[in-house]
Amino acid sequence: MLGWPTASDFERYDRPEGGSPVARLLAGFPRIGWPRGARTRRLTAALVALGLLALGAQLLDDAVFGPRTGISAAFRVEADGGPGPVPPSAWAVADAPPAEPAGPVEPVGLPSRDPVCALGQPGSTTPVVRPISRRVTTAVNRQWRRIERWLRAHAPRTYASLNGPAAPRLVAKAEARLGMPIPDSLRASLLRHDGARGPAAFRLPPSHRILGARGLVASRPEACAMGGGLPVARGSGGDYLVTGHTTGGVGFTGRSEDEWSSYYALLKTTADALAGDHPMDGPVPVVREGVLGWK
Repeated sequence: MLGWPTASDFERYDRPEGGSPVARLLAGFPRIGWPRGARTRRLTAALVALGLLALGAQLLDDAVFGPRTGISAAFRVEADGGPGPVPPSAWAVADAPPAEPAGPVEPVGLPSRDPVCALGQPGSTTPVVRPISRRVTTAVNRQWRRIERWLRAHAPRTYASLNGPAAPRLVAKAEARLGMPIPDSLRASLLRHDGARGPAAFRLPPSHRILGARGLVASRPEACAMGGGLPVARGSGGDYLVTGHTTGGVGFTGRSEDEWSSYYALLKTTADALAGDHPMDGPVPVVREGVLGWK
């Protein structure tokens, strides 16, 4: 049926035998009259169209942005403390390349079962920032300036690998985890360069990559199991240069005698070797593609 129904149409289809349930249901309601006039009918049609448009927009919004049945279970947080939302990293494609780390990359040592080598629990000891004498800081910075000048001129990639200074609070937290003080010259060095990063990382002779405050703590159990001491640099073969927290001397893991009297002495020996003043049988610096090495 096309067009608007007339009064005769209503009378024709208002028969009880043609729709008695509907007729009985609507018998108690007043009849709604249809709009009269072309202008009124156009207004009514416009209102109906706007209502349909709003309804369609809401349905589309629910379909696009509403919760999806297949994923909602994975995101439900259990009331009894069960697993929470699935992290976005769980959606990653297996073949996608791993993301680059944001901060300095430090070698992580293997845990030791020796209780003597165990680290303190975070927060078990209150970190205390200890002062360093100006004489020690000045001496350490002097040797670092010599090393930096040489690297900038001859091994720029290794120079770029040096991290910035560690915060005094970070060094204090490292001491709290270690349960022992870090020698002053090593602390002064960390406050200038908190280790080095990347494949071109700066290495002390004979071939040991310097550690930052976090790397020092992470490597302590493994270095301790190898013979004790605080690790200051990790060799390519897995051994460490370690320093004693009482004497301050620096040597290799597994050896009883120190090779250098302090970490400052090790830095000075390194700066001297870079400048060409090295013993006949000592390590000699070599540079390949802007990266410092030792032979």
